[in-house]
Amino acid sequence: MRIVVIGGAGHIGTYLTPRLAEAGHKVLCVSRGRRSPYFPHPAWSDVEPVILDRHAEEESGGFGRKIAALKPDAVVDITCYTQESAQQLVEGLRGLVGRFLHCGTVWVHGHNTIVPATEDLPRRPLEEYGSRKAAIEAYLLEQAREKGFPAAILHPGHLVG
Repeated sequence: MRIVVIGGAGHIGTYLTPRLAEAGHKVLCVSRGRRSPYFPHPAWSDVEPVILDRHAEEESGGFGRKIAALKPDAVVDITCYTQESAQQLVEGLRGLVGRFLHCGTVWVHGHNTIVPATEDLPRRPLEEYGSRKAAIEAYLLEQAREKGFPAAILHPGHLVG
């Protein structure tokens, strides 16, 4: 499988990207190219780096098309922080990708009285970050239900560098 990991050299990507390559996938690591992965791994030699500045490409309206041009079977998006950003990517990838994984956050649930939080709990996001991630999640799940976009959401609880 040809997998594009957006943010593939960051907190999550530095661990995920080489594991995907080690599992036999063709992995393209999209990043701004400003830093090396957090830890060395022999599988990094099998990963194709792709230098793209998401913010700049989104401002020009081309980010979704640039990701689509990489011809992925699957996309893992670790760096989406606005619904507009998600929309641009979905429009660029619609009908061209078999799987799309968005890295959300458990913060979409707010303060929970039940732990672990289940997917059917109401969304009461914490702060602006949780609210923005909840809007992205709602949009992606709507696209999945209504238009068949192959979106799935991951809800990490806490990330540390």
